[in-house]
Amino acid sequence: MKVLMRGVHLQLTDSLRDYATRHLVDPIAKFIDDEASEVDISLVDINGTKGGVDQECRVTVRMAGFSGIHVTETAETMFQAIDSVRDRLENTIKRTVEKRRDVSNDGLPQDVRF
Repeated sequence: MKVLMRGVHLQLTDSLRDYATRHLVDPIAKFIDDEASEVDISLVDINGTKGGVDQECRVTVRMAGFSGIHVTETAETMFQAIDSVRDRLENTIKRTVEKRRDVSNDGLPQDVRF
Protein backbone atom coordinates (compact mmCIF):
# COMPACT_ATOMS: atom_id res chain seq x y z
CA MET A 1 0.00 0.00 0.00
CA LYS A 2 1.36 3.38 -1.00
CA VAL A 3 0.83 6.25 1.46
CA LEU A 4 1.10 9.90 0.42
CA MET A 5 0.95 12.47 3.22
CA ARG A 6 1.21 16.24 2.96
CA GLY A 7 0.61 19.29 5.08
CA VAL A 8 -1.21 22.27 3.59
CA HIS A 9 -0.65 25.61 5.35
CA LEU A 10 1.05 23.80 8.23
CA GLN A 11 4.36 22.18 8.98
CA LEU A 12 4.07 18.38 8.82
CA THR A 13 6.11 17.47 11.91
CA ASP A 14 7.45 14.02 12.72
CA SER A 15 5.04 13.67 15.64
CA LEU A 16 2.05 14.54 13.44
CA ARG A 17 3.27 12.15 10.74
CA ASP A 18 3.76 9.37 13.32
CA TYR A 19 0.32 9.99 14.84
CA ALA A 20 -1.36 9.82 11.43
CA THR A 21 0.50 6.61 10.62
CA ARG A 22 -0.34 4.90 13.93
CA HIS A 23 -3.92 6.11 14.24
CA LEU A 24 -5.06 6.28 10.61
CA VAL A 25 -2.91 4.25 8.23
CA ASP A 26 -2.27 1.20 10.43
CA PRO A 27 -5.95 0.64 11.40
CA ILE A 28 -7.20 0.80 7.80
CA ALA A 29 -4.31 -1.31 6.46
CA LYS A 30 -6.01 -4.48 7.74
CA PHE A 31 -8.88 -3.86 5.28
CA ILE A 32 -6.63 -3.07 2.32
CA ASP A 33 -4.65 -6.16 1.38
CA ASP A 34 -3.16 -5.35 -2.01
CA GLU A 35 -0.03 -3.38 -2.81
CA ALA A 36 -1.67 -1.49 -5.68
CA SER A 37 -3.76 0.54 -3.22
CA GLU A 38 -3.02 4.16 -2.45
CA VAL A 39 -3.90 6.30 0.57
CA ASP A 40 -3.63 10.06 0.00
CA ILE A 41 -3.71 12.11 3.23
CA SER A 42 -3.87 15.92 3.32
CA LEU A 43 -3.62 17.68 6.68
CA VAL A 44 -4.89 21.24 6.25
CA ASP A 45 -4.95 24.32 8.47
CA ILE A 46 -7.83 26.26 6.93
CA ASN A 47 -7.61 29.59 8.81
CA GLY A 48 -3.92 29.64 9.60
CA THR A 49 -3.12 31.62 12.76
CA LYS A 50 -6.70 32.91 13.15
CA GLY A 51 -7.68 29.75 15.06
CA GLY A 52 -11.11 28.24 15.48
CA VAL A 53 -12.38 24.90 14.21
CA ASP A 54 -10.07 24.88 11.23
CA GLN A 55 -7.97 21.73 11.32
CA GLU A 56 -9.01 19.47 8.47
CA CYS A 57 -7.97 15.95 7.52
CA ARG A 58 -8.79 14.81 3.97
CA VAL A 59 -8.19 11.20 2.98
CA THR A 60 -8.70 9.51 -0.38
CA VAL A 61 -8.31 5.74 -0.64
CA ARG A 62 -7.92 4.11 -4.03
CA MET A 63 -8.16 0.31 -4.18
CA ALA A 64 -7.98 -1.91 -7.23
CA GLY A 65 -11.45 -2.77 -8.48
CA PHE A 66 -13.21 -0.13 -6.36
CA SER A 67 -14.07 3.50 -6.92
CA GLY A 68 -12.12 5.99 -4.80
CA ILE A 69 -13.28 6.63 -1.24
CA HIS A 70 -12.93 10.22 0.01
CA VAL A 71 -13.51 11.34 3.61
CA THR A 72 -13.03 14.83 5.09
CA GLU A 73 -13.34 15.85 8.75
CA THR A 74 -12.79 19.19 10.46
CA ALA A 75 -12.03 19.65 14.18
CA GLU A 76 -10.32 21.97 16.67
CA THR A 77 -7.12 19.93 16.66
CA MET A 78 -5.52 17.89 13.93
CA PHE A 79 -5.44 14.85 16.20
CA GLN A 80 -9.23 14.97 16.61
CA ALA A 81 -9.69 15.36 12.87
CA ILE A 82 -7.46 12.34 12.19
CA ASP A 83 -9.39 10.20 14.68
CA SER A 84 -12.74 11.24 13.18
CA VAL A 85 -11.58 10.44 9.66
CA ARG A 86 -10.30 7.04 10.79
CA ASP A 87 -13.68 6.08 12.28
CA ARG A 88 -15.61 7.13 9.17
CA LEU A 89 -13.08 5.58 6.81
CA GLU A 90 -13.08 2.22 8.61
CA ASN A 91 -16.87 2.03 8.36
CA THR A 92 -16.91 3.07 4.72
CA ILE A 93 -14.21 0.59 3.67
CA LYS A 94 -15.91 -2.24 5.58
CA ARG A 95 -19.24 -1.50 3.87
CA THR A 96 -17.64 -1.22 0.43
CA VAL A 97 -15.70 -4.47 0.73
CA GLU A 98 -18.69 -6.34 2.20
CA LYS A 99 -20.94 -5.13 -0.63
CA ARG A 100 -18.44 -6.55 -3.12
CA ARG A 101 -18.42 -9.88 -1.27
CA ASP A 102 -22.23 -9.98 -1.14
CA VAL A 103 -22.53 -9.25 -4.86
CA SER A 104 -19.91 -11.85 -5.79
CA ASN A 105 -21.82 -14.53 -3.82
CA ASP A 106 -25.24 -13.76 -5.30
CA GLY A 107 -26.70 -16.55 -7.37
CA LEU A 108 -24.31 -19.24 -6.14
CA PRO A 109 -25.55 -22.32 -4.28
CA GLN A 110 -25.02 -22.22 -0.52
CA ASP A 111 -22.26 -24.87 -0.55
CA VAL A 112 -20.26 -23.02 -3.26
CA ARG A 113 -20.13 -19.60 -1.56
CA PHE A 114 -16.81 -18.18 -0.48
